[in-house]
Amino acid sequence: MGPAIYAIPLCGGTTAPRQLLSFEERRKLSHIALIRRFEAGAFLFRETEQATEIFNIVAGVVKTTTTLADGRQSTVAFFFNHDLLGMFEAGYYSQTAEALTSVTTYSFPIDSLVPLLRKDPDLQFHFFSKVLDELRVAQRQALVLGRFGAAQRIALFLDLLDRHPEMHRSGGPSISIPMDRSDIADYVGLTVESVSRTLQRLHRAGIIYLDGRHAFEIRDRVALDRLIGGTVAADDQTLFPAL
Repeated sequence: MGPAIYAIPLCGGTTAPRQLLSFEERRKLSHIALIRRFEAGAFLFRETEQATEIFNIVAGVVKTTTTLADGRQSTVAFFFNHDLLGMFEAGYYSQTAEALTSVTTYSFPIDSLVPLLRKDPDLQFHFFSKVLDELRVAQRQALVLGRFGAAQRIALFLDLLDRHPEMHRSGGPSISIPMDRSDIADYVGLTVESVSRTLQRLHRAGIIYLDGRHAFEIRDRVALDRLIGGTVAADDQTLFPAL
């Protein structure tokens, strides 16, 4: 079918991801695209390397990190099927991208992609729309870190996974968690201990069911949505009985 770029809704439930590209646009991109595969732990690119290609994920999950002032790496975002990956500034990648699972991508050489976008305003607009879609996710993440407590942050992270159909095992209620607790902690601005403790609280409250460390089910969608909306305090005893 060729490259595909989807807009993912900012809420879970029945709203399906929306394909941004027409069949003709996908055909044009397929002429310049290369298939590239990465094993878990491999780097697609590193921060400050010269940017030579942009990636369209076909399968798998990628995390991006940035270097803090003290030299530590901090997780910035996660990318899933049909996402675009490869932010760069002044010709150099602004983040490091690492495969969390086995990853398959379409690679668009920048030298080929830029002329194609200049010749096709509709395709350029759809790429721009995808960038705006990812900006909305980043803005929501900034809001979460600035205003929400641990329970709300974890609820939003779980909702992020739920919104990606490929994270649902065999299309059922079980949802994969491909990242480890330290990556989650970086992403939501908590400690590893707080992430684990909050997941257990949600589990005991019956809002989710934890199936080991790398899968969960949403058991009470209404309660999860109340947390996401910020209408439930993190210490609400009706949801979080005393430990």
